[in-house]
Amino acid sequence: MNRLQKIWKDPVWSKVIAAGFIFIISQIPVVISSIIKNRSISQTYNKILIYLTSDCIVPCWIFILIVIVLIVSLTFGIKKMRSKNKLVRLGNEVAEKLVEPDNNTQANENEITINEAPTVFFHYRFCEAFPGYDNGYRWFTKSKDINTRLSILLKHPTRFKKADGHGITSDPVWWFRGSSALPVDRFKILNRSKVLMNCDELKIEKIAAYRGSSYFRDFIYVQCYPDKPIGIYKQDNDYFKKCIKENREYIENYGIYKGKIISSQEFSDGAAIIRGKLQSTIGAESRNRFLTKYNFIIGAKFSPYNCNEFYRESESYFINLLKEEISFDDFVNWMSRFEKNKNDY
Repeated sequence: MNRLQKIWKDPVWSKVIAAGFIFIISQIPVVISSIIKNRSISQTYNKILIYLTSDCIVPCWIFILIVIVLIVSLTFGIKKMRSKNKLVRLGNEVAEKLVEPDNNTQANENEITINEAPTVFFHYRFCEAFPGYDNGYRWFTKSKDINTRLSILLKHPTRFKKADGHGITSDPVWWFRGSSALPVDRFKILNRSKVLMNCDELKIEKIAAYRGSSYFRDFIYVQCYPDKPIGIYKQDNDYFKKCIKENREYIENYGIYKGKIISSQEFSDGAAIIRGKLQSTIGAESRNRFLTKYNFIIGAKFSPYNCNEFYRESESYFINLLKEEISFDDFVNWMSRFEKNKNDY
């Protein structure tokens, strides 16, 4: 028995045995036909040969050969697709381990007290994700590279339970755009072309990592492709076209409950009709999807860019960057005007 198992596990013999099984199974119809027609095996094979070489629009043997080729191609195609999907899943698992630790690690890190100023904390993360160059900026356009570097920059934790010291906060990393700004609480790779930052789904086109002459000036510029509609809302096409023309934000907000897409109103109500039944959706996850091009920066909470002038004027700069009416150098030169934040110690 052990010898048979050893032969079966052998990569060469296992294929030989499998081929033998396939040959035996293929002979069953021939044997059955011989018994029913009261012919010998050789007569049955002669009949098959005559049929395959008979005259018709397309010879039967050519048709059968095409079918065999299609079956083989389909088999290898499915195998290749499964291998590719397996690699994607493995890549996402590795990325998620960088970003989201297990529950025990999460519980331990929640007890960590941050004792670094936001600009210092962000600078250390920046150096870890974008090492090896001095003052200036560098572009990154490959999805794999972008995802890897942002996974390091925004890895857990970016939110702490305690902040110890003057000018130190529990939420050191923020994103900024115009008058909008929020702390970055989480980052996750959804697939090769999309990431999740807080509740925002982002199809990132490119990023620029700017390292300032002083540590507190570091920031990341992020530019995103427009996403596709989620498919549960009726769009106002005129307003949508206007947003595209003016490079303004067009955002779809929705919820996900146990893999089911629900509307923003159902998310707010805490209930929805799912598969014909009224169900509570408490615990659903909120998501935002940007249907127009979108850009913003990531920086320290008390960076120079957290100021009234940035709130008032930056949106026009972001829009002009998307329109390609100004260069990134123009944007950097404008950003360099801001003084050190009064809350940065």
